[in-house]
Amino acid sequence: MSRDSTVVKCQCGIVTRIFTTFTPINSGRRFYKCANPNGYKFAYWKWVDDLLHPRVANLIHNLKKENDNLHRANKILETKMADLEKYLTSEIEQKCERLNEEVVIDNEDVVIDKSKTKLIKYGL
Repeated sequence: MSRDSTVVKCQCGIVTRIFTTFTPINSGRRFYKCANPNGYKFAYWKWVDDLLHPRVANLIHNLKKENDNLHRANKILETKMADLEKYLTSEIEQKCERLNEEVVIDNEDVVIDKSKTKLIKYGL
């Protein structure tokens, strides 16, 4: 039986859960902690993994920070893209409202049909 499948109980009798730390010194290292929401009374925890080499822990820590930063940047870009889509949709709808008939633009690839109030792309 591996250490990962071992059942470890807190002093309160509740089975512990396994968590992972991302502190600079112990990054990536797993530990048992009481799963009881009131587990702070016992403050029970125990390492699952052995101490990692400092270079490995530092690498894991830096990769976690980089990953977190990329997730934040992605959320910002998703928000900006959603805002831009709303803006463009609003602009198209306003322009369609000003039109009284179907208009063919430029090379006949794009048609704005006022009766349907939507942008239709052809040949894509």
